[in-house]
Amino acid sequence: MESDLSAALLDRTDEVLASWSHRFDRSALRIPRPIDPRQFGALVSTMIIGLGEAISRPRAGEPRRGTIPAQPLRPGGPEVRELEKAAALAGASLSAAGASGFDVAALVLAMRDAVFEFASSDWAAVLSDLFEWVLVIAIDSFAAAGTAAAEERAAEHLDAGTPVVLVTPEVPAVLLLGAPGADAIDSILGRALLLIVRVGARTLVLDLSGLADPTAPPVIAAAARFFDQKRLAEVEIALSGATAQVADAWVALGRARGVTVRPIERFDAAVARALERAGCQIVGRRS
Repeated sequence: MESDLSAALLDRTDEVLASWSHRFDRSALRIPRPIDPRQFGALVSTMIIGLGEAISRPRAGEPRRGTIPAQPLRPGGPEVRELEKAAALAGASLSAAGASGFDVAALVLAMRDAVFEFASSDWAAVLSDLFEWVLVIAIDSFAAAGTAAAEERAAEHLDAGTPVVLVTPEVPAVLLLGAPGADAIDSILGRALLLIVRVGARTLVLDLSGLADPTAPPVIAAAARFFDQKRLAEVEIALSGATAQVADAWVALGRARGVTVRPIERFDAAVARALERAGCQIVGRRS
């Protein structure tokens, strides 16, 4: 058994890593599917080194490198910061690789058991709480990365699927949907601006009825950037599907930027308004 654990972790990293690989490959926690432990070896190696450096860092009242500390390594403390970063990176990387939370737990716990193989029995009690903390960090990072990836995919789908169309060759229209973020709305309205320029449109039909919150900060911020475009000074925004309160907010936003926003209750009436401004005759229009 190694009395100086930091020396084992820092000088014999490959041996510790080999023990981890053996344990991870046979872990009952993993989802039963083929996973090459070498795929995550670099991540675990970084964690092993981070733990070794945390142990070797001198602390007040401790006589020498690698001795068992009088106080446990403190989660969140400066001495374990690199280990925590490595654990967070491991969790996020496993998420990107399509692994499961069970795989994350297997990775960290296999590392724990590999480290204990090279340590005296006294180290198990000292490091037990620290490994619980490392496991929590890795799983939290795994979950956060998965959530972020799902949100990014949803934003991409919303951007690609939001209708930005020509109702007629002269009338572009945008039908905003869901709860898009500012980047998605920027992209959607950017496509609308290209249509306006391409067809020389005098009116843009902008329907808000599909938005979860037409006055949400990301929506208003993106609309402000859109209205700041010089070309919009020559275009009327036929705003449909907005409540009176929402319409007032958008009218004020346009007025502050020299853009005319005309609230119109229904989408078909907004299209009719756009056709009239384009000089098109509307046959059989109801009053």
